[in-house]
Amino acid sequence: MKPEGRKPVPFRRSGSQKRQRNHAIKIALNDNELAEVRERARATGLSASSFGRASMLGTPGPRAQRTPPVHAELLARAIAALNKVGSNLNQMAHVLNAGGAARTAQECFAALAETRAAAAAIRAIVGRRNRP
Repeated sequence: MKPEGRKPVPFRRSGSQKRQRNHAIKIALNDNELAEVRERARATGLSASSFGRASMLGTPGPRAQRTPPVHAELLARAIAALNKVGSNLNQMAHVLNAGGAARTAQECFAALAETRAAAAAIRAIVGRRNRP
């Protein structure tokens, strides 16, 4: 039984997409065509919706954010390098925690430099600028 005087809360949509774009066009595509559209959108760094707007209107819209295409093989290599450095750092920490002798400062600085290089490579691959 509902308490008297309370009205149900209406369903609310959030986000600029829902407020500003309230019409959709449905386009029939087969599997190959859909794959091609998604690939072209990814290559341009746009979502499929932004790519469609750019194709039909000449502009992806004021809020469309380009995402740089990611080269999967380069990203995999950079992540592997970061994992290798992480393993080395973990081994050094294990030795130090066990009360063993600390490795040389040169080894620690080399591991730090490798970590920074791998992180910079990942940022470059995903299109982020390196911090100064």
